Amino acid sequence: MNYLAIKDLKAPLLVRETLETYGTALVTNNGVPMALMVQIGQDENPLELEQAIRLARARLAVSAIRRDSQKRRDLSMEDVDKEIQAMRKERKKRLVHV
Repeated sequence: MNYLAIKDLKAPLLVRETLETYGTALVTNNGVPMALMVQIGQDENPLELEQAIRLARARLAVSAIRRDSQKRRDLSMEDVDKEIQAMRKERKKRLVHV
């Protein structure tokens, strides 16, 4: 993965050359990742690419949830029910405050 500091975005030639060379660049702010730049080909639809990225993110989230649940297999059904009730209660609070 190639990195660009946020200050590098002021140098369009550097950004263009980086994307042409690597296809992607991780934009960092004080060394902390904050964005991913992706080169878009002439024949690619930007909206379809964005949708594909969102789908990939969703799949990664589901995988993370599954990994977490595998680690927590020792929960009893009573523990699971308590967790569900707590989440429902939290969600209800958020909906009331919206």
